[in-house]
Amino acid sequence: MDQTSKVVSLVGDYFSLAYDPSSRKFEEVFHPHCQIQWLRDGALESMTAQAYRTLIHGRASPASSGAPRDEGILDIRHISPHLSAATVRVRIGNNSFVDHFVVHEVEGKWLITNKSSFLAGSFA
Repeated sequence: MDQTSKVVSLVGDYFSLAYDPSSRKFEEVFHPHCQIQWLRDGALESMTAQAYRTLIHGRASPASSGAPRDEGILDIRHISPHLSAATVRVRIGNNSFVDHFVVHEVEGKWLITNKSSFLAGSFA
């Protein structure tokens, strides 16, 4: 499988994890040192991968509420043979996000090492 296919596969696993956290192992998508970041009222907020894991496993999943699934890859760039970036859109419940991922191949496995996100819109 080429680099693009590996990154696309990882992003697909992220989409499945976001929709139904029980569908994928978190550690097969996110590196344990991953940082999740976003802006709130102009201030940078962040959390660790472990805190994000706790968050997504502690809330009702979009799948459990029958929320529609809406997601897509907006862009993929390869920086080196072991480093890529991907920009995606994903609906989680009533919110639409745009996420930018930095992904590394670590010990032969592609993982998200940074997730920067913003709330692009909400559905009533």
